[in-house]
Amino acid sequence: LEGQGWAIDVHDRFQARVNTAGAATTVLGFGVSAVPERLVDLDTEIMSGEGFRVWHDIDRLSLTTSVGAADITVGRQAITWGVSSLFPVADLWAQFSPFELDTEEKPGIDAVRVLFYPADGLEMDAVIADRGSVDELSAGLRGTWGLSDADVWAGAGKFWRELIAMGGVTYLLDETRLRAEAAFPWDLDDGRFLDPRATLGVDWIRGTLILTGEYHLNGLGTGDPDRYLARIDSPPLQRGETYYVGRHYLGGLVSWSPDEENRLTLALNALANLGDGSLAFTPILGYDIGQATRVSAGALISFGDTPAFEPVPTLPSEFGAYGDLVFTRLSVYF
Repeated sequence: LEGQGWAIDVHDRFQARVNTAGAATTVLGFGVSAVPERLVDLDTEIMSGEGFRVWHDIDRLSLTTSVGAADITVGRQAITWGVSSLFPVADLWAQFSPFELDTEEKPGIDAVRVLFYPADGLEMDAVIADRGSVDELSAGLRGTWGLSDADVWAGAGKFWRELIAMGGVTYLLDETRLRAEAAFPWDLDDGRFLDPRATLGVDWIRGTLILTGEYHLNGLGTGDPDRYLARIDSPPLQRGETYYVGRHYLGGLVSWSPDEENRLTLALNALANLGDGSLAFTPILGYDIGQATRVSAGALISFGDTPAFEPVPTLPSEFGAYGDLVFTRLSVYF
């Protein structure tokens, strides 16, 4: 709904999920992405039981107004920072799980956002966001400069109980894109610098074929599999600041559509934890039926040492804990 100089965005997502996967896949990131903490809860569980859940969530409820050269948005909205595809380091407002089944709409965060353009080629993005408590109130400022053959951005802010400085660059070379970004956090409670997070990426695009590769340094993870279980229970993983427990990763993505309308899409996502040697592959086939309806089918195929629960719980590899599964998805928009 929109008028001259204003727009209202409302989105209520109704979801039904049935699964037979173990609890470990949910904890480590397969399935629903972490929903941002909110002072006002606008979701309702309609039905739940062993292996199934039916619920709805109002994940968009915002008003945008244009004032001069600025756009001001107040309410529940989607905010994305950063240029990484597989391993985000700057997308800290709300991000998808790497194995999220429904990637049509990001989780919305309750925030006030101001986009303004003080000079040619310069975009400024200021955000203040609710995190469910006064102590974890978050705010940040980012500037993006569009150059002739590159985009450069830098930002800083308070996220939960961390001060984080971040920046990145995307360099364009005909059909190739080179990307790099990093984040440098300071823990407000402990009064010390935390390990940095960084992602290097490359994209090759020709028509409807996209090839992506990334290397990721996860400062929130550990190189010792004996400490994986402790990382799973850490606040950064529980709130979706990251979904990975390891330290070093490689990832790749292949996406292709045989028709220009992109009605049929084929994609393969591959992730490798370089520390423990575990792998995860996610092939997905999607088809746009028409009439605002899309159907998808896919699988998760993992390789790695499986967890043990006796005599002491151990997690020798990250992706080995996921197991194998297949899934289908039907999305209807109205």
